[in-house]
Amino acid sequence: MTQPDALMDCPVSAPLERHGMQISRPTLLIVDDEAGPRESLRIVFKDRYHCLVASGGREGLELARRHTPDVAILDIKMPDLSGIEVLRELKQMDRDIECIMLTGYETMETARGAIHYGASEYLNKPFDVFSIRERVDACMDRRLQKRTVRENMASLQQTNEELGKALAHRDRAATASVLSAGVIHEMNDPLTIIGWYTSMLDRDLAALKSADPKAAEAIQQRQANILSEIERCKSIARRFLSFTRQTARTEEAADAEKLLDDATALLKAHPGNRALTIASAVTDHGLKIKAHPVELLQVIINLGVNAIQAMEGAGTLRIAAERASVPPADPAFRSDTFDARLPLVRLSVSDSGPGIAPENLKKLFTPYFTTKSGGTGLGLAIISKLVGYYNGAIEVKSEAGKGTTFSIYLPLGA
Repeated sequence: MTQPDALMDCPVSAPLERHGMQISRPTLLIVDDEAGPRESLRIVFKDRYHCLVASGGREGLELARRHTPDVAILDIKMPDLSGIEVLRELKQMDRDIECIMLTGYETMETARGAIHYGASEYLNKPFDVFSIRERVDACMDRRLQKRTVRENMASLQQTNEELGKALAHRDRAATASVLSAGVIHEMNDPLTIIGWYTSMLDRDLAALKSADPKAAEAIQQRQANILSEIERCKSIARRFLSFTRQTARTEEAADAEKLLDDATALLKAHPGNRALTIASAVTDHGLKIKAHPVELLQVIINLGVNAIQAMEGAGTLRIAAERASVPPADPAFRSDTFDARLPLVRLSVSDSGPGIAPENLKKLFTPYFTTKSGGTGLGLAIISKLVGYYNGAIEVKSEAGKGTTFSIYLPLGA
C-alpha cells in the first residue's frame, strides 16, 4: 500500500504561472486500486503537481485530510470505498475540490451519482494521456477561479466592515454619516449579487466544458469581466475608506473626471438598475472642484439613486461636469455664502423620468418632505446642507413626462 509520504515523490520547484498570477505547486490526489493506471497518472503529473497516491478510498481520504488536494482523480470501482463515496466525502471537506471520475465500465447510475455529488469530469479507462492532462488543467483553472472569487468577496466584506466602523466613529455631521453608510450599503448589495452570479457561472462552465467549448470560453470571459468589476468596486471602496479616515473635514479639490467615473460605476451596480443607460461626460479634462471628493460623491449618488427610483430602473441617466458659463438664474437652493462672481463648476444629474410636479419644486429641500412611499424626506435636505457647506447653489429644471435635471454650482478648484 502506498504510504502517505508519497507526497514527497514530487520535488518542489518554482511557482507555476496561471492567468498572469503565480501560484504554489498544486496538489493532485490519485485514488485507484489498480497499480498500472495509478502509477501512470503519477508519472504523467509528477513534474507539475504534488501527487498524493492511494490504492483505496479510505487511504485517499486520509491523505486528503492531511494535505487538501486541488484536484482529485478517482476510480469509481474500488473494494473498500467506491469513488462516488470518496467524491462525496471530499466535497464535504472542500466543495471546491475538482474531481475527475475514472471507470472501466459506464452506467447511467454511476454517471448520475457522480454528477449529483459534484464531479467535474467523467472518463473511461483506458484513458488518453493528452486528454487527461487537458482535463486536469481545466479543473485546476476552475479551482483557481473559484478561489479568486472567494478571496475577492472576503476582501470586499472586510473592506465594507472597515468602512462601516470608520463611519461609525467619524466625528462628522450625523446626516453626512447616515448618507455615507447608505452609499456603502448600496455598494455592498450589488457586489454580493456579482459574487452569486459568478458562482453560477462556475457551474455553467463545468457543464459546458465538454459539450460546447466555445460556449464555455464565452462564459469564462464573462467571469473575467465580473472579476474585473469587483476589483473596480474594491478600489472605489478603498478610496472612500481613505477619505473617511481623515480626522478633519478638508476642502481639497475634487477631480471631476474621477468623481464621475466612480459615481457611474456605483450607479451601474445599483440593484434597481433594470435597463438603464448611464452616461457621464466631463468637457474639461483636469477640471477641479473646491470640495471634499467623498461628499461630492455622496451628492451625485443620492441624486442618481433618486433618478433610478423615479424611472423605475429603466431609462436614461446622464451625469456631467463643466465650467459654468453663466450662474444659475433662479436656484432652488442657494448658500448664504454663494458668490456667483467666482469661477464656477456645474455638476448636473439628468434623468428621463416622469418629472416633478411644479407645486413640489419649491419643497424639495425641505426636511422630511417626500412623495415616495416609505421615503424619509432627508435625502435632498442632506444634499443642500453639503452644497451649502461648500458655498454652492442648486438649480432644478423639470418637465412632466420628459425628466428632471439637478444642476449643482460649486467654486472652481485650484
